[in-house]
Amino acid sequence: MSGLDLDQLQAQLELKRSALADSILSKLPGLGASSSSESVPTSTNTRPRQANLGVGATPKQTASETSSNGKPRSAADLRLKGALTSKRKRWQDDEPKPQAESDSDDDVGRADTITKKAKQANGSATASGSAGKDAKAAKKDPFAVKGIEAQKAAQSQPKIVIVDGETIDLSKLSKTQRKKINKQLRAQQQSSTNTTDNDDQAKPTTTSTPASPAKASTSTTSPIKIAAHPSTSNTGSGALTALQAQMLSKLSGSRFRTINEKLYTTASEEAVRMIDAAPAMFDEYHQGFREQVRSWPKNPLDRIAALFDASSTSAAPTKGKGKSQASSTGGTVSKFTKVAKARFNPAPLVIDLGAGEGGLAKKLCPKGVKVLCYDLVTTKDGWVRKQDTAAIGGLPLPGYFDDSDPLGLQIQPDGMAQGVADVAVFCLSLMGTNWIHMLLEAKRVLRIGGELIIAEVSSRFENGFDSFIQIVQMLGFGLEYKDQSNSHFVLFEFTKLSYSQHISSLSNSSPDGSSIGMNPHGATLDQLATYGKMLLKPCIYKRR
Repeated sequence: MSGLDLDQLQAQLELKRSALADSILSKLPGLGASSSSESVPTSTNTRPRQANLGVGATPKQTASETSSNGKPRSAADLRLKGALTSKRKRWQDDEPKPQAESDSDDDVGRADTITKKAKQANGSATASGSAGKDAKAAKKDPFAVKGIEAQKAAQSQPKIVIVDGETIDLSKLSKTQRKKINKQLRAQQQSSTNTTDNDDQAKPTTTSTPASPAKASTSTTSPIKIAAHPSTSNTGSGALTALQAQMLSKLSGSRFRTINEKLYTTASEEAVRMIDAAPAMFDEYHQGFREQVRSWPKNPLDRIAALFDASSTSAAPTKGKGKSQASSTGGTVSKFTKVAKARFNPAPLVIDLGAGEGGLAKKLCPKGVKVLCYDLVTTKDGWVRKQDTAAIGGLPLPGYFDDSDPLGLQIQPDGMAQGVADVAVFCLSLMGTNWIHMLLEAKRVLRIGGELIIAEVSSRFENGFDSFIQIVQMLGFGLEYKDQSNSHFVLFEFTKLSYSQHISSLSNSSPDGSSIGMNPHGATLDQLATYGKMLLKPCIYKRR
């Protein structure tokens, strides 16, 4: 009886298990529900027959195909196990068809899924946006931004400005000096603004129609606009644009050094060809030259111009107490002619050789001094004429020269032209390697007793000044005065000697020229040029 009860219980359990499997399978995708009749356990013969089984053979049951009680599992059990343990197929990813009893549940699940996805998308977008903003904010360093702004402001401000018609380089001034210059610039800009404002106020007075309040308010704000954008007509023709200021700064650097080195290391003929090929180089060189001389304690051109004023106390600095101004400047009377120096004659004729832009003539001509300027080009303003100053006989002035007797040690034939110039000036212009030829050309056009004034860079006299003075004396000049008080240049004053004085000076100093290693009686133009090339060191600026 007990055994029968167990069999009944086992059968009931099988039925309940089959019903549970059918209900589960009915909710799985792609699997239909099975009837309760199919859940009846079947024999092993209902399973698919293996291909390698022989005739009459039955498949062997595995442990997985039997239940815990030793009976074979039903087909529903096998289907449930396969559905639960197998991998999900691609076709099963599709949304399952809704069942009648679970439509509301599926709708709720679908709505929740859509809501979650929308929230996730919005959250990811917000997170990415905030992350991007945080990244951008993190990339911006406030100190770096301020540094860049300060650098841009410094670059936008030109280093070269013009105050009262004078060009000033701010980069070479101290902080206090820059403040003063900026104050002057603001005052200059304010004055130009006031001038423009007065012009604007003068124009409405010609009309009789009163201005409306709107127009009046506009006119009160107009000076601010004018101050922010000053008119180019008020700045003057000498004003520089930002591009011009930048180019000027560059030319005072590498471009100036390149041209300067070429002029000092080649003969004058080569310099003439170089400038003829590119005339703009002449202006470029002098723009850079002005920048260099501006940093000097005194401009040598101003020092030479002061020599023509006998009454000026600034003609030369006094040296010590108890010495008169005349002794410090060499006096107004020549040591060789015993009369007033040639530059103090009424309306003296001055020859400026290597005149540059004609600065000396612009200073002396208003004082009644006649100045003729010569350099490598003819300037547009007409102050300077083109002439190679080392080409002997090239200057359009009277004077005699014999190539076979360059030092003039032979008596000049009768009827030969005499020089007429009172003063010959070389202001930092003995640049070519044949600079001695320039001195010979100056001697040709100078009258006896005429003056030779030379200002040259001190660093060129590597072995002192004596050798230079001796070679100039050999050419036929006598030293009046030497001023080396300036740290950047030295000033020489020579006087052209007569024939007898020239011969006497040679015999007294060194008749055979042993002091300079050259015999004056056998010297040629080429020998003199070669000696001069070795005597003066080229003035070459350091490359930065």
